[in-house]
Order: sequence, then structure tokens, then C-alpha cells
Amino acid sequence: MQNKPLNEHEMLLLDEMLLDHGNDESILSLAELDGFLTAIVSGPELILPSVWYPALWGGEVNTPEWRTEQQVQVFMGLVFRHMNSIADVLMNNPEMYQAAFQIREGNEDILIVEDWCFGFMRALALKPWPDLPDEINTYLDPIRLHGLEDHFAILDTLTIEEHQQTVAEIEPAVRKLHGWWLQQRTPFDHLPPATLSSQVRPAQVVREMEKVGRNDPCPCGSGKKFKQCCLH
Repeated sequence: MQNKPLNEHEMLLLDEMLLDHGNDESILSLAELDGFLTAIVSGPELILPSVWYPALWGGEVNTPEWRTEQQVQVFMGLVFRHMNSIADVLMNNPEMYQAAFQIREGNEDILIVEDWCFGFMRALALKPWPDLPDEINTYLDPIRLHGLEDHFAILDTLTIEEHQQTVAEIEPAVRKLHGWWLQQRTPFDHLPPATLSSQVRPAQVVREMEKVGRNDPCPCGSGKKFKQCCLH
């Protein structure tokens, strides 16, 4: 299933592949990728893989040269499936949505969200969202707080309890933001074919996309069936 959540082994594998093929400018953890993909499927319009894939690595010049065809297929299969699973839960069971935050274990587990929020803000920079109504825009505040270096001085002043309270606001914020944009979206008709960086052979990625069933949720996150959206 193209929207089946990744299991623990697959999440660890994806995390390792990001680290192994990444660089100082790229997404280096599953947590950051999760935030990145969540923003992509939550926004007002489709962002094509040809745009977000190079951004994942910090730009075209940094896209990895994969050693084997199988390696890139495994990576893209995991990424698309994880993106689909995020879109599926936000669309159909938003109350069940959980972000892939990191955990600092100790006497009391602490959620670490900076990587996740940096990923979310990285995706927003690709295609900035139109202005939001004030009552909706406030839902971005906890994500901005943890996802922009300019706010680190504020974070340093917070107690653990205050820090974790801001963390607790993020998942409800994602549900609100996704739900609001979902109501604003228009159908995506006659879209150009998605193409990735020349360093990842398009045929490999197209094959991965073709495995999405006609009646499965579209990988773009529109909420439509694949046959009614990007399959056109």
C-alpha cells in the first residue's frame, strides 16, 4: 500500500540514507524530513517533486549520485510512502496525526522538535503561503518559534515546562493549518509531468509513482483519488 505508515525498520533505514547521502545544507534526519513533507502536503497547492526533491538536499548541486538503481528506488519509495501516509491521516483521521518528533530520554522524556520545525519551515520557503487570516496565522507561531534561528534566544529563556507547552501546540496547529488550506484548495488539472533532478533518473521515479493505485490517495496531498488528480 502506497500510504502504509513506515515501520520502525523502514524509518531507521530512511534516517540512515538521509545521513549517508546528505551534506551541510540538506535534510539529515527523519524528523526534519517529516516536518518538510508535512508542510508540503498541508499547503494551498501542489509542490512538484522536481521542486522539493533538490531542496531536500540543499539544492541541485548537492543532489546525491546514487550508487545503484535499487538504492534510489528504495529511497524514493520510502519517501513517497511516508508522504502519502502523512497526507492520508491528515485527510481522513486528523485526530490521529502524530509528528515524528525526536525524544531525549531521561527521568522524564523530553520532545525535541527543532529538526522537525526546521524541515517544515524549509518547505514553506519553497513556495511561501499566501497571507493567512490572523486567527489561522497564529497556528504557525509554535512552528516558527522552534524552526527559525532568530527565535533561539527566546527558547533559551523558557523553562522545560514552558518549552514542552509550546511543543504540545504543534500537532494541533498542523491539523488546523491542513484543514484550513484543504477548504481553500482548487482541483489540480493539466499539471506538467513531475521530473526530478537529472542526477536521479526520471524513469526510476516515474515507476515508483505508477505503483500508486488509481483509487489510492494522490501522492500530492490534494485529498483526491490519484485517478482524479495527478493521473490526469
